[in-house]
Amino acid sequence: MRNSGQKSIYRILTPILFLAGILFFTFLSRVVFSPLLVLIEEELHLSHAKSGSLFLLISIGFAPVMLGSGFVSQRLTHRGTILLSSITCGVAVLIIAFSPSLIGIQVGMVVLGMGSGLYFPSAMSTMTRLVDPEHWGKAISLHEAGPTMGYVLAPIVAELGLNFTSWRGVLIIVGVGGLVMAATFALFGQGGRFAGEPPRLDNVGQIFCQPSFWIIAILMSLACGASVGVYAILPVYLISEQGLDQGFVNTLVGLSRISGLVAVFLAGWLADRFGAKRVMGGIYTATALLTGLMGFSQKIILVTVVFLQPAVVAAFFPVALLGLTNVGPPRTRNVAVSLMIPFVYLFGAGVVPAGMGVMGEYYGFALGFLLMGGLLLASVCLLLFMRDRPEPVPDLEG
Repeated sequence: MRNSGQKSIYRILTPILFLAGILFFTFLSRVVFSPLLVLIEEELHLSHAKSGSLFLLISIGFAPVMLGSGFVSQRLTHRGTILLSSITCGVAVLIIAFSPSLIGIQVGMVVLGMGSGLYFPSAMSTMTRLVDPEHWGKAISLHEAGPTMGYVLAPIVAELGLNFTSWRGVLIIVGVGGLVMAATFALFGQGGRFAGEPPRLDNVGQIFCQPSFWIIAILMSLACGASVGVYAILPVYLISEQGLDQGFVNTLVGLSRISGLVAVFLAGWLADRFGAKRVMGGIYTATALLTGLMGFSQKIILVTVVFLQPAVVAAFFPVALLGLTNVGPPRTRNVAVSLMIPFVYLFGAGVVPAGMGVMGEYYGFALGFLLMGGLLLASVCLLLFMRDRPEPVPDLEG
């Protein structure tokens, strides 16, 4: 029988939806640049390689701040850190929108990454405090609807906004929306009213000693490349190499992410029922094949792959995060997240789009998709060394 202190996922649905809303706007602030990238290239006279490097700047701001986010949440609590993250992202997008020069945009990208880096460790700690362990997979899946909706709405917001304003006007809309969400969370959001754990030699050592940490880190890095990295460069690929209309591409890319909503929830339920390892293996293999197919598919087959790939790769993240929640004791959960995600995002959302930009400039984007698919397929074997349900390290401090 459940005691009065336990809360099921159904009783804390509203707090998790608030967190998903914050995540949606922090994520939208980063991915909205993808459907606007062609226009940014034209106005600022940028090459594919130069425009692709803008995403690397977000990662450069993101990684070090997330690594040290425990020091911030220790002083501001997890709730305060989530609020600071949302405000910073909104302000950063406005800085970019009003910057007349490339250097101003580059600075804004770094600040945007810094704001984004504060969010995730505190959000994971808040969620896992609110929800019982048997519902973590479902709660994380619900939370991960935020990025999926960001993927869906970014090209739609861009396309609708460009009907009556410039790409800078679209960014102003997104930035103001993020600040409104921050104010709403400050007034009505729940949870997170406890301090975070900063990284220290003892808790970092506990986490680093677990093989599952490193396996999940590698798999998530490549999956992030197949998701965020591919998404960042996909419109440019479809327009410049496949010759598709920009309006059609933005609509196609946006609609292709809708199926990810169903896949995310299904993956969370399957992981709670069958364990993370089995579900991760199936998702990862399918992601590898579909990503590689993007490199040599044409016309209707390419459109089909563009629809299927995002749904499959989106399903991977809640399952991987479920595995990550079992790495280390509960008090260091935010530390495990803050140690892993920076490198995941630096590779997937920084190195991959920058590398794809270079590929597009000199060899063609198709080769980049083929290489990405090959890396994903080769890394599936790492799951053989991962425990299906990793046992948490004993929390010595209780």
